[in-house]
Amino acid sequence: MIAIPRSRLGKKSVYAIYWILYVLLFGFIQAGPFHDYRNAFASEIISLPMRALFVAIVLEVMMERLLFRNKIWLFILLYIPLILLFAVIQRWIDNTFILEYFLTQWQKEPLLSISPFIYSIIKLQFVVTIPFSVKLFYNWMREQHRSMRMAEEKTQAELLILRNQFHPHFIFNVLNTLYAKTLMTSPESAEIVARMSSLLRFSIYEINTTRIPLEKEIKYLEDYIALQKVRFDHHQQISFHIDGNPDNKFLEPFILMAFVENSFKHSMPNEYGDSWITISISIQQEWLTAKIENSAVPGHSGHQLFNGHSGGVGLENVKRRLNLIYGENHTLKISQNEDSYFVYLKLKLESNE
Repeated sequence: MIAIPRSRLGKKSVYAIYWILYVLLFGFIQAGPFHDYRNAFASEIISLPMRALFVAIVLEVMMERLLFRNKIWLFILLYIPLILLFAVIQRWIDNTFILEYFLTQWQKEPLLSISPFIYSIIKLQFVVTIPFSVKLFYNWMREQHRSMRMAEEKTQAELLILRNQFHPHFIFNVLNTLYAKTLMTSPESAEIVARMSSLLRFSIYEINTTRIPLEKEIKYLEDYIALQKVRFDHHQQISFHIDGNPDNKFLEPFILMAFVENSFKHSMPNEYGDSWITISISIQQEWLTAKIENSAVPGHSGHQLFNGHSGGVGLENVKRRLNLIYGENHTLKISQNEDSYFVYLKLKLESNE
């Protein structure tokens, strides 16, 4: 796997080397047949801050905020007036300083004279093309690295979900038979079997997709919560609330489930009394906000809340998947106090629009 360097010092060093080579190259070219290296290098150094600013705006601002976020047309629309503006600034520097004090053998021309203005544009384009290409290649490598990590994390999630399971067809055949036998004699038991079958079907088949409808994820949560209610009878107070319309919204599978499963795992009824869980999911336009809070045993350290090895898909695995898939389009906060745990998750949903 290719490692992507993240050092700011490394980036600054690359920039420094690039500008040194640039000044050397154009300094020797500018010296020309007269071998006037002193004035040639001086003129390049005078123009260097303006050109460095131009390259920094294109690479660090426009590429990061527009090009790499698929706003290509906006990048082009802003790039054209930007290079024209800096070409005008370059012409002003040429006439005011360089041709006045250094390259005096060259003739001054009006600020917007066509030939020197086009030359300034070409030179600025040359200056930015090499670092632009390098950064484009670096971003491609970074995306490849990210894709490989996503595939690796997804594989780990699949292995954790499918570990120790029987053959799916065998399980579903048994559950269907059990459902048919209990439907007439015990409708409540039949309902439990039906929900269990739905949970297994979801966990086995939906894990192979990169995204699922939000309605399916919510239905999965409803089935899981219904089974937990039966399991603990009335010894666990459970509140589950959905606000907003989940239609035509998509997300990565098993993101919400990991946190809900963890809340049940760490809020089981005990000698201190009944436990409680509050789950609230809000869908507002393209954003989903989930708030999950559960009771805790007084004096318990709660360390298991933060590890990824206590079963399920693992919270650490989910945190990595959130960072890889949603990046800055998500917020995750996990907090605890003496008698409760709280999870706040906000992420940007996809749609087919």
